[in-house]
Amino acid sequence: MSSPVSTVVAITKRIVPSVATRGRLIAMSLVGLLGIIIGLVVRNSGQFDEALTVENDPAYFLSRFGLAIFVPLVALVIASATLGTLREERTLVYFWLRPIGRWQITAASFVAGLLVLVPLIGIPMVILGGVTGDGRDIAAIAIASLVGIVAYGSVFTLLGLLTQRALAWGLVYILVWEGFIAGLSRGAGRFAIRTYTTSALSRVAEVGDLIDNPESMATVVIVTVLLAAACLGFATVRLNNMDVD
Repeated sequence: MSSPVSTVVAITKRIVPSVATRGRLIAMSLVGLLGIIIGLVVRNSGQFDEALTVENDPAYFLSRFGLAIFVPLVALVIASATLGTLREERTLVYFWLRPIGRWQITAASFVAGLLVLVPLIGIPMVILGGVTGDGRDIAAIAIASLVGIVAYGSVFTLLGLLTQRALAWGLVYILVWEGFIAGLSRGAGRFAIRTYTTSALSRVAEVGDLIDNPESMATVVIVTVLLAAACLGFATVRLNNMDVD
């Protein structure tokens, strides 16, 4: 009998190709390239646009493009396609026919998303940090992006299982909740992943006014881990209770 780890690895290998399609990789890479080009133009212009930055600090540009647009958008497109693709193509039944724990399917889907998201998000963001700032900015955006990958990845993995309109609902969350409602009050902001990614960027880059009262790194880590555990646990419960044709 295969061990749980080897089973997760085997399922992950099956899911990655269905997620990392040529179209998705090219489209998301182009968005990242666009951000790098904009960063180069802005950097070489001699000063950052005041609409994007304050005191010419690159962290503001990294926050407004990287954490507000690029990271959540790529995570939505990729993570929602893990369990979502299996559900839409009705291929979950093949896993149902084997003695496989539902948690192993959930874990493999999450890991598959991470394997695609880490390079797809990490490489452009590290390059962007390098062309707009210094080593501290590179470290800051790398850590903040990792927080976003884990947090958004778990939420959108669950969303892809719950609904066939994951992209639409994900965009509503990113644009409406995080882009508008979360900025109206501190309480609403606590339910926005962007609060924690921006807090991580603020703490590591040592730019205090990126966000009002940024959360501590300990809080960022705890919330990210708990959120991922809750979403993956809920996805497992859902898999246990749903019917698959």
